[in-house]
Amino acid sequence: MTLCRPLADPDCAGRVLSLALVLPEGWQGDAGTARLLDHLAQAPHVRLSALAEVSPPPRLGGLLGHWLTAEARLIGAPEAPPTPAFDRLRPDLPVLRPGADGPVEDVDVVLDLAGTAIEAWAARARHGIWRLSTSAPAAGLRPALCGAASGEVRLMVLDAPGGTWRDLARVEYDTKFLATRNQAFQREKAVQLVERELARLSLGQPAPATTSVVMQAPVGGRDLPGYGLRTGGEVARRLTDRLRARAGGRPGRFCLRIATGSPLDFDPASGVEFDAPQGQFGGQFGGQFGGQYWADPFLIRHDTGLHAFYEVYDYATDRGHIAVGRIENGVLQPLGPVMQPGHHLSYPFVFEHEGQVFMMPESHQAGRLEIWRAVDFPMRWELHATALEGTPVADSVLVRHDGQWWLFTNICRDGFGDFCSELHLYQVDGPALTRIEPHPLNPVVIGSRTARGGGRVFMQDGRLYRAAQDNSHGTYGYGLAILEIERLGPSDYRERLVRHLTPEGLGLIGLHHVDACEGHVIFDVRRR
Repeated sequence: MTLCRPLADPDCAGRVLSLALVLPEGWQGDAGTARLLDHLAQAPHVRLSALAEVSPPPRLGGLLGHWLTAEARLIGAPEAPPTPAFDRLRPDLPVLRPGADGPVEDVDVVLDLAGTAIEAWAARARHGIWRLSTSAPAAGLRPALCGAASGEVRLMVLDAPGGTWRDLARVEYDTKFLATRNQAFQREKAVQLVERELARLSLGQPAPATTSVVMQAPVGGRDLPGYGLRTGGEVARRLTDRLRARAGGRPGRFCLRIATGSPLDFDPASGVEFDAPQGQFGGQFGGQFGGQYWADPFLIRHDTGLHAFYEVYDYATDRGHIAVGRIENGVLQPLGPVMQPGHHLSYPFVFEHEGQVFMMPESHQAGRLEIWRAVDFPMRWELHATALEGTPVADSVLVRHDGQWWLFTNICRDGFGDFCSELHLYQVDGPALTRIEPHPLNPVVIGSRTARGGGRVFMQDGRLYRAAQDNSHGTYGYGLAILEIERLGPSDYRERLVRHLTPEGLGLIGLHHVDACEGHVIFDVRRR
């Protein structure tokens, strides 16, 4: 398997950008900053040209500040990774000083990761000063303190001294119920915006439409009572769910439904529901099917009929495996397990190519992408190809469009184990995966509402669509989004939301996956 670096294709190669960095003192302890710096030190489209290390903004004080300091000490923070590539470059970088006129000559961007860069330096950079909203002391706290469904992160730009800060890019991340954890999560994930927008600038692509920055109301001690009640309630709920699972219950379980139509028009309230059978006592006493759920269904037509492959999750082992069933007269007839490798498997994306049936299940615990080939459909499979060795990937699909194979996959590059907020795109040579080339704008989709895959990429009425999960509201699998892919090329990607389904009014807590075949729609729903 050949792995090509981004921008390696001459047709996709962009201009090398010169960056002046402004870092907060003590940045080595910040996981997001450390990860970004090592990325920039290795990126072929970036040249680091100057460095300033300045004092960060003062921390929050008062009752709220003391509360959050205690909370942060209690839960800890992800450990910052080493920065060997940046450490090699750092000693040779010219130093920026607050009293100087500005960065060295020929700078494209002043990247302010401290939040305190001198605004006069904007005059010496072609594309101004870039600053993440997460550099503010209270950033990331308000969504958790107020119980918001998600929190917004912005990459802002100042084009000239005395000008107005405006948004260059914005994304939404799911809200963690603990405020300090949510703040650390946003700070670590926000660097994805910098990576993508620098790549976009290098390729000469226009940035999305921008607006002036809207300032949020400050946080304060008045937010603590409501926050304390919500936090206590969430802790109690999680403990209760854990006890229920140990007793053989199935808190937050997924079930399958089969209906008619397509992902663009099916009714989530309709269809026949199929739930994993529950043993008499559940758990270790409940027999073969106690303490399980079914999720992530995919359909495929074969000579032997219409089949559904799906995840069977076991609460006792905290692990999933792949099972198959046959659809007969709109009813799922389970046939049994087909893959149980000893590590977690889910999301059994199944497809046909040149008369053979392949499956690409989610195998992030194996630390690689795997494609399996059916040797005796539907029950027996053999490993066909692997890729991205050493990279945990989730919810991957392949699609062939205009003669080119594309891989869509979700990657986790943080200390939170989050696969829900960055979608990566690769050009590949088909199911053999002997050549795989990252898209220069990776991650092409950022944020918790639409980044993670929720089904296959499919064509309908001449248009290309992608199913995605909405992982907001503090709930994995809260909703389902259908997006039309408007541009898919070696140096461009664009999509737009065309349908958004949520559990409200359905008596559910989530629905997060859909697939269709021959007028049948199969999807999963989540119950409390």
